[in-house]
Amino acid sequence: MSSLSPVEHPGGNLAVMRLRHILALALVLAPTTLVACSKPKEGASCKKAGAVQCIDKTTGLVCDGAKYMKVTCGGATGCMSVVGEGSCHFAKEVGGYCAKEGEPQCTDDHKKMVKCEKSHWKLLDECKGALGCVANATGAKCDLGAASEGTGCTKENEGNASCTPDNKQLLLCKGGKMEVAAKCKGMHGCRQLGKKIDCDETLGDVDDICEPPTSGSKYACASDKKARLVCKNGKWAKDKACKRCNVMPGSIDCL
Repeated sequence: MSSLSPVEHPGGNLAVMRLRHILALALVLAPTTLVACSKPKEGASCKKAGAVQCIDKTTGLVCDGAKYMKVTCGGATGCMSVVGEGSCHFAKEVGGYCAKEGEPQCTDDHKKMVKCEKSHWKLLDECKGALGCVANATGAKCDLGAASEGTGCTKENEGNASCTPDNKQLLLCKGGKMEVAAKCKGMHGCRQLGKKIDCDETLGDVDDICEPPTSGSKYACASDKKARLVCKNGKWAKDKACKRCNVMPGSIDCL
């Protein structure tokens, strides 16, 4: 009985050769693929300004000045990756990265007023008052806390108020300095009242600085209670003599 040789498939050798080529190509490309999937490190070079790579939920790397910079990602979304692209809710902190220049903002801890300049948050003011830094639809407001006459203030805080440390005067930021806007000689002096600075001007003396009313007339009793005063051109003037001037809730009574 004769033995038969195995029958080889006509395309068998060609199939084997193709498989070898595919395996060889895979081995060559494998290191490149691994490098492409690895995450960049802080300080590594980058090309696309503003591009983000997430490290974890609260930390990312952003392309800043052709190099990756580590940033904190806050808010509800933090740092998120979608199809390889990262998205970071950049934390507002002094020196931190910012994507868009514009109006002053409050830091995330509401203790400072900052502004985005050259892709970084720049400190404008320390908001040491009870309200700290408050942002709303009209912009950011900084409660500067107790200040002294002549203390410097930024243009972004123009018109913002503060009390002097002794709570006897109301100051306003004007032209880069804190200036006296009113003497607060009433019982409550100068104080924080809700979200506003309140100056009790129910008592005063002739020629004291007073804050002009937005409408109508504004009155106060003289410190010795012998006259009623009226605010004219930013100063208290004698309105009329009184046997007794009384400060009443919502009114000044001259008897």
